[in-house]
Amino acid sequence: MPRTPRTLRQAALLRLTGRLGAVTAFAALLVAALGQSPAEHDPKALAAMLGDAIPGAESTRRGVVDPHDVRWEPSNGILADYLLGRWALFLGSASTGAPRDVYRARVRLTPEGRPLAVRTPYALTSTPLGDDHALVVHGQRAAFATLAYGQEQSISVLDLAKDGARAPAGWTDRAMMFLTNLQQTGSGDGVGRIDVTLDPPARAIGLAIDERHLRIDRLQGEATEHASLDLARGEVETPTPALRAEAVPHLPKRFVFWAVDTVRAIPWIGPAPIAWLEDKVFAVRDAAKQVAFKLHGASDKSDVLAEGAAVKPAHVLDTSKAGGGDTDWPPADMPSIWKTPEPGEGVWQVPKLPWMKKAAQAERAEGTSAPVPFVRAFVRPDEQRPYASVLLVAMDMRQLDLQMEAGTEDPKPLTGGHGPGRIPRDPAISTRVVAAFNGAFKTEHGSYGMMVRKRVLLPPQPGAATVVVLSDGRTGMGTWGNTTEVTGIHGVADADIESFRQNLDPLLDRGEINPTKRALWGYTLPGNGTQTERSGICITEAGHLIYAWGGDVSATVLAKGMKMAGCIYGMHLDMNPHHTGFLFTRIEDLKAHKFRSEILSSEMEISQDRYIDYAAKDFFYVLQRDPTPPAVEGSAVAWRPNDGTQPAPSWLAAIWETKVEAKGAQVELVDIEARRARFRIRAGNKEPDSKTGTSPLTELEPDDAERVLFALSLGSSLEKHPRGLATGGKTVLPVRGESDSALLVASSEGQLSIVKASEAGPLGTNVDMAELPLVLDEGTVLPSAAGHHAAHAARAVLGMTPEGRVLVAKGTFANDLPLADALRRAGCTRAVSLDRGAHDQPLFDRAGTSSPPRARYETSVLYGMGRPLKPRGFRFDALSAVADRTTSARTP
Repeated sequence: MPRTPRTLRQAALLRLTGRLGAVTAFAALLVAALGQSPAEHDPKALAAMLGDAIPGAESTRRGVVDPHDVRWEPSNGILADYLLGRWALFLGSASTGAPRDVYRARVRLTPEGRPLAVRTPYALTSTPLGDDHALVVHGQRAAFATLAYGQEQSISVLDLAKDGARAPAGWTDRAMMFLTNLQQTGSGDGVGRIDVTLDPPARAIGLAIDERHLRIDRLQGEATEHASLDLARGEVETPTPALRAEAVPHLPKRFVFWAVDTVRAIPWIGPAPIAWLEDKVFAVRDAAKQVAFKLHGASDKSDVLAEGAAVKPAHVLDTSKAGGGDTDWPPADMPSIWKTPEPGEGVWQVPKLPWMKKAAQAERAEGTSAPVPFVRAFVRPDEQRPYASVLLVAMDMRQLDLQMEAGTEDPKPLTGGHGPGRIPRDPAISTRVVAAFNGAFKTEHGSYGMMVRKRVLLPPQPGAATVVVLSDGRTGMGTWGNTTEVTGIHGVADADIESFRQNLDPLLDRGEINPTKRALWGYTLPGNGTQTERSGICITEAGHLIYAWGGDVSATVLAKGMKMAGCIYGMHLDMNPHHTGFLFTRIEDLKAHKFRSEILSSEMEISQDRYIDYAAKDFFYVLQRDPTPPAVEGSAVAWRPNDGTQPAPSWLAAIWETKVEAKGAQVELVDIEARRARFRIRAGNKEPDSKTGTSPLTELEPDDAERVLFALSLGSSLEKHPRGLATGGKTVLPVRGESDSALLVASSEGQLSIVKASEAGPLGTNVDMAELPLVLDEGTVLPSAAGHHAAHAARAVLGMTPEGRVLVAKGTFANDLPLADALRRAGCTRAVSLDRGAHDQPLFDRAGTSSPPRARYETSVLYGMGRPLKPRGFRFDALSAVADRTTSARTP
């Protein structure tokens, strides 16, 4: 029978199949004869093979894998599993009990499924301080949790089929992405990742995954909370502030940076040769610039040093007695070290940005507008290079808050997933952002510490220059102490570190440039330091922050620029082109991509949307300060500035009011920003005669009397049962010390606190005190709030929050229960009834209203005196353990 084309094709296919089968059989025989013998078909043998393939501790040189921590990815068929290997996902550690990381490796299998060999594994995570665990896999999806410092820090979801990031448009970017994926994951398609940050961290985590969802069970306190992550959309199905999901993007890089990072990651090359090459390139460029300047230098003698030229700090005014609050802003202009200054050199100027946001003005007719929160200037502090300048941006830290965020690649966390690399998507935050600028070095260039919103990405390094952000909004700069623990700040009461970032040694400290005599400023060869783009941040004596940038400077020159600007402490940030930059911005709606931004200088090689879309490295962002108190639980009424005189500056209110529903009636709440008021207690004329022979103070000193904002009645004592009272450091009436009483204390510095009578210590110098009924303690309303009252009457209760806010609740009720509960809902943890025994009608007299404060009263009174708003930046010394918190309203 003649063969048709179809039968010929079938015969050819059979011959090809036979040949492939023969080749496969031959290869199997060859492996059996010459290669390693197949391991037994059991989980322990496979785990041992995987452990042998990953690096271990120096003592063992082999890692450890538990059989329960191995998961198979889908098979690509018997032939592919034999020739190429089947992907296995597993947890491995350097030694028994050490933190585990997630690895991926191809395992060659026999047709029967027995492992033959393990190819070089790829570490998908590197968290030496975080233990990756709870690994679950379904098809091409996987998830795991990371435990660090005894708490669950984050959850990561992997797409094992491909990098889900949007592919770059150009073929070169796609090629670089392919090679990077191949180097990092073993597959050109890469591995997609979604990081879910737990805020706050959880006690325990349970994970379950299917085709569409990741179920997350979190143990918070004693309760278990449930959530679900939509794997297709990468979003938590029921949004909650406790879970933030961010897809890790693949950011395109300039070819030179991609090449440097790729070569640097090759183990047998490392960073040293790259640093050597960079140093040589920058040295040649600097030499060429100096020659060019000498040949074609300026003709106006701006390159001639002034007589006795030296870098000197700007004159700083003493504003301790200022009443207007504006005398230290803007900073003083800076003299030039050159005989002929360039136009505008050393002069602080307002950026020409009419769209820039200013502080919200208090809603009062006599209110004045706020000054622009930024000013900029430039100086030329390099005696050898007249063309080299340092740009400076001063930030008014009365109006602004500093925050920070980790990048999508750096820092490389030792405790879980990477950072989101962009300004938070929460409109309550993003619409307040007014500027952003670069952070510090890559992890591989020093592993300097970083913590963001209580999540430690890299632990702190002892002796490193540090920027801290406290939970109360203050920003501090100083040198970390001799500890790798996150502790309080020595010398600052109730300091609670929310975030911090470190880099190198201090550039400037108390006027001394390079106080530790460091010779290596960046991963370069020792010496004076490479001339390149450099950036830094410093703080002035007044408490304002300054960002410094130079396009062609050494670290020493950058520090000189900081000193000229009046800084007392300075820290080096990032360096080199494309890594440094400062941009002003105004964000209306991130989802709609409605924002404006402008880079500080056209010499800065960053994009307009850096930090807004995605940034590979960490950065700082600056928020317009919102002085509005936190919303009250269960209340829909917004806070508004209280009528009457506000402490300076008038454009930022410090006394606020709102109303809260309670027991079918309204409670009036007044919130007082404690740092903008000083407190004193004065005795009333109706108080019983002194039991100690000491005459009480009934009036304020003249200087205090001129600054009074309000007078708040505390009531007066009964003759038969007087409550404790002290003025000016002298006891007038002794403390009864009953279990339900507390002391309202005004310190010699005018700071307010509430102390339980049973815990009170000796009375200090010039301290005022009034004993009052305690109605709220540790956030719980006490039975004493019910009292023995029957008739409705006007009442008042004063409470304090852990952050030191002072609140007063007023209303007409039969007892203090509604008032104490309203304060609890407003965040107070301790409160006292303003009733010393004889139930007097409470008063709240306000300066600037029809009911102004008076010089003396029938009842004892708490006076509040205004003090100007101080910038909220400060310099700190070494960190050490902080004392237990109290409800006191302390300030540095």
